[in-house]
Amino acid sequence: MDLAVRVLPDWHDRLRYRAEFLAELHGLSTAAQLRYTAGVLSQTFALRAALGASPTRAEEDAMSMTRTTFYWRCRVLRVHAWGSRSTEDGGRYLVCRRCGRDKGEARWGPDNTIGL
Repeated sequence: MDLAVRVLPDWHDRLRYRAEFLAELHGLSTAAQLRYTAGVLSQTFALRAALGASPTRAEEDAMSMTRTTFYWRCRVLRVHAWGSRSTEDGGRYLVCRRCGRDKGEARWGPDNTIGL
């Protein structure tokens, strides 16, 4: 399994997939372990390509933190363009495609009270 995860681009990904692959080996017979290992090794470069195509954690944080444009429709008129996004665990939520606001997120009023 160390050989299979060695080609992955990120250190965190190597640790994660090594642990997952080793966990799958427990409870298998010796022949099944060899077949599973051969299957993992044959798909290693496909996994590397899939992980390399996704943005890194630093890029994701930078994309979510930058709000440089003032959107009048969102901020003044409160008309948002809702789009569906997914979390790491597979859950779904709605977020504005322009300003990045989550649907259901509370807005603070001028007197520091929550207004929905």
